[in-house]
Amino acid sequence: MPIFRGLNDEQLLNIASIGEEASFNSGDLIFKTNDHADALYIIKEGSVQIEQVHHDGRRKTLAVLTTENFFGEMAIITGGTRCATATCGQNCTLIRIEKSAFLALLGSNASLSLGILLVICDRLQSADGEIGTLTFQNLPGRIAQKLFELSSQFGRLDSHGLTIQLSLTHYDLADMVGTNRESISKYLAKFKKEGSISVHQKKITLLDRSKLLAWT
Repeated sequence: MPIFRGLNDEQLLNIASIGEEASFNSGDLIFKTNDHADALYIIKEGSVQIEQVHHDGRRKTLAVLTTENFFGEMAIITGGTRCATATCGQNCTLIRIEKSAFLALLGSNASLSLGILLVICDRLQSADGEIGTLTFQNLPGRIAQKLFELSSQFGRLDSHGLTIQLSLTHYDLADMVGTNRESISKYLAKFKKEGSISVHQKKITLLDRSKLLAWT
């Protein structure tokens, strides 16, 4: 993991000794908004969705995190409660580090503290970009922009184009963009008709970036 690259073998062994493995199945709740923050989680395998859940049941997916990512650090550092809900996407194995042990690590290691800070700054920058997209772009532009973001994070080149290596339902994309399933279906159909994307087994492939970019 990038945040551990500045640590020596002894420090890495120390982290390994205080971490506990926890396994979750797809759809399992890891923690929810306003829960007491008692641990940091590192993703060893699988994926985790970080979401805001409105009281009426509407959801906004803030991030999809995979192997070598961590989450749950903000509430531990600030001393508050959880500000989002974490749900297992693909079956995952997590490394759980208790709050007191994590804070002790930060207090004793400048490299780790800097690594955490850099990741938090990167996530805040992404959040600022998301706010700008929601404020200034129309709905098809927001959907296209989200496809670009997902392809940058999870894309893999194949014989057809750049395929997003996530099984995405229309509901998943709706939660990410902040709209409804019907609107996602409408604009994905338009993207497919013009030849900018293809969809196979819930995986989206970007075929023509210039056509898709025209929507943004």
